[in-house]
Amino acid sequence: MTTLILGLDGINDLALEVTKAIVDRNEQSGKIDSQEAGPLAVAAALSDFFEVAAALDQGAVFFESDELAEFADHGLDLLDRLAYQLLVLEVMEHRDNMAKIFASIGIWLARREATLDNLEGIADGFGRITNGLSDTGELAEICRLMEEVADAASEAVRLDDEKGNPYRPWRVLNLNAGIAATRSLDPELMTQTFDNLGRRLPQDLPGFLADGKRQMAIQDVPEAVREVMDRYVERWPSAPAH
Repeated sequence: MTTLILGLDGINDLALEVTKAIVDRNEQSGKIDSQEAGPLAVAAALSDFFEVAAALDQGAVFFESDELAEFADHGLDLLDRLAYQLLVLEVMEHRDNMAKIFASIGIWLARREATLDNLEGIADGFGRITNGLSDTGELAEICRLMEEVADAASEAVRLDDEKGNPYRPWRVLNLNAGIAATRSLDPELMTQTFDNLGRRLPQDLPGFLADGKRQMAIQDVPEAVREVMDRYVERWPSAPAH
């Protein structure tokens, strides 16, 4: 059901497909002329990353928690560079694949108990995927997957010190989980996710709920779903407009 790839081999295959498209496009356009930071260098570094990841997957290597966090940071930094090259070279036909790679590697790392400090590409990837879903079961599943990533976030990310930035990855990830939960029409999942939002983004939850209630007013949704929304709106009222 999920649109993500949960196996490392599949993630690697998709990353290779995107990398090849970027390398080919750069050979045609010559836009990126750096040998040390160009597509071929990123491709080689990603190949090394996935080779180590495969060994980790098979139990052939073991990392302490700080080493695993560093390994996760390294891989996500490489994917950030790949995504940047995709935009510079305008390989737009692979934007959805890039989103899938980010979200999928986020889950793979979280399930290996890696602490995640860089959520930018992961959060944006999940947002893009969530926006493209309409099936309630798929929305429920993507919400649960986002919660796995949120649970793996580092303490520094959880502190959420950059509250002035509405595009910070921690906020983007959690609000998209809330959106997916609401659109899943699953009262139990909505309750769990809204409780998490109350702990993680208390300053954003009232506005999120008020907007959700406005949308439900013009939609045909089950009464049990409407009751959950009404209960949380009452618990987290929006500040009155001045």
